[in-house]
Amino acid sequence: MKLITLGMVSLLAAGAVGMACASPVNLIQNGDFSQTTTGASTPTQFGTGSLNGYTATQFITGWTGNDGYEIWYPSATAATTVNATGEWTSTGQEKVWGPISAIPNGATTFVGLDGDQTPGVQSSIGQTLDMLVPGTKYTVSFDWAAGQLQSRTGITTSNILVSFGDLQQSTDTVTNPSGGFTGWMSASFTFVADNSSAFLNFLSVGTPNGLPPMAFLTNVSVTRDVPEPPVLAMFGGGLLGLGLLAMLARRRETRRRDADGNSVNC
Repeated sequence: MKLITLGMVSLLAAGAVGMACASPVNLIQNGDFSQTTTGASTPTQFGTGSLNGYTATQFITGWTGNDGYEIWYPSATAATTVNATGEWTSTGQEKVWGPISAIPNGATTFVGLDGDQTPGVQSSIGQTLDMLVPGTKYTVSFDWAAGQLQSRTGITTSNILVSFGDLQQSTDTVTNPSGGFTGWMSASFTFVADNSSAFLNFLSVGTPNGLPPMAFLTNVSVTRDVPEPPVLAMFGGGLLGLGLLAMLARRRETRRRDADGNSVNC
């Protein structure tokens, strides 16, 4: 009896610990922007912008761009060497000042969001999150950087405003030298869901207007830890009960030894 009960306790304890340490589930689709619906292979403007004879489209799987100037990049090399197709292709300089440092976590693709706060220029990208649990904490993580297109020069500042439904948090504001690139930075924010769905949005905010200040984004994830606390509480209660059973079994065995004067095998 003793061996069986303690074995069950050990097995369930290991299972509970395994669940408590399980990897968080990522709720974001296409967080590195590598999936496209058009098979794009060169830097291309996306969203709903429409100027100078070019009409952008929503071709990044799972994501929606606004009517600003936002560009999808297939690689760091392409970003600095290939003129982006879009509203301002005619400048011949719609390329990012480099060099661009290695993108974290093995990603190769990313998006560039113009932070010029002029309507029709300022850029954002977002995705709707469904099946959220109100009152539950969700962690939004991503890698970002600040830079500038080769069609402009001048010192700029950039930050990214993150919206989770009606809730908002912002990265620190960074200063980028003329023709510079800040290098990649990691950011992480925690939001408490107040609804079963929320629109997650990344808005580029920069100064001054007209240069333009660009924010670059990749490796987006939204996670919540599993299992939820009530599940762990049930496991904990079950383990406590089994522990008590094991203790009672040991006491019964001790009493039997005292009564018989010999060890009794169960």
